[in-house]
Amino acid sequence: MTLGIADESDAGPWYRSSPSAALLVASGLFAAVTVAHIVASGTGEAVDILYALPVALLAMSFGLRGGLIGAAIGFALFAVVELMYGIGDIDATGWISRAAGIFLLGALLGRATDQVEAGRLRAMAAAEERQRLEERARRQAEGLEISDSLLQHLAVAKWMIEAGDDDSAIEVLTSTMATGERMVAELLPMRHSGSASEPITGASTNDP
Repeated sequence: MTLGIADESDAGPWYRSSPSAALLVASGLFAAVTVAHIVASGTGEAVDILYALPVALLAMSFGLRGGLIGAAIGFALFAVVELMYGIGDIDATGWISRAAGIFLLGALLGRATDQVEAGRLRAMAAAEERQRLEERARRQAEGLEISDSLLQHLAVAKWMIEAGDDDSAIEVLTSTMATGERMVAELLPMRHSGSASEPITGASTNDP
């Protein structure tokens, strides 16, 4: 069955369904990369590129805003470590390339995430609208069925009256009224009072 698969996919990835967990993991990654950056400072290892990991996680979790905020945090941490522990081996081009890379990653991935989420919401809205139209069509079809049934019974009762069989005509009319009331009640929204369900009507049957 495909219903189970669809239900699981609707929940979304963990970083979308649990923003607090995404923030916690991203914070841990920022801390771990910063420590590694401090340890590797002066060795020539480009550990700072790992700041892309928490930035990407925030972009996929919170969209464009999360990506840009993550990029700002990542670049700020990189700058602090370089200014405090660096040996000055990164020139202006290195600073610009790192800033451009991390902010482009946050912006592009965040924007793509926002577009995917917007598409998902549009698909959900379209599915709800389609369901509403299908329900309306179903109710219209049931209404036509009720109308046809009542007209047929009324035609039979009219024929019986014209034939002089008033008693049978009254029985048909009584049965038609009961059937019509039941069929209409099935189309009406239900209200729950305690354990009983009653159709919502415009007025009480006891009103004059």
